[in-house]
Amino acid sequence: MIEVTAVRLVGERHVFHVYAVWEGWAFDHSGWNPEPQVLAVNARFEGHPLESVGITVDLAEFCADHHHRMPDQYWRDPLPRARAYVARHSPPWA
Repeated sequence: MIEVTAVRLVGERHVFHVYAVWEGWAFDHSGWNPEPQVLAVNARFEGHPLESVGITVDLAEFCADHHHRMPDQYWRDPLPRARAYVARHSPPWA
């Protein structure tokens, strides 16, 4: 099962990077990569220790809690573009 995970600075409330996770693989703006690699790259870039947290709430609650926009708040519907991007990357189980 694919889960949703986010990264934040240790001890902080708000997350800054959200990605999908499947059996040790992470899918984000860079496609599919081993999750430890995604975390290491982000930690190096931020220059601070990071922690990952599972996202267990629905999209509306997540967006409200973290000051993110809902899909309908974008100028154009982002879902077709997102689906096209996901389709460009073969998943690890393929």
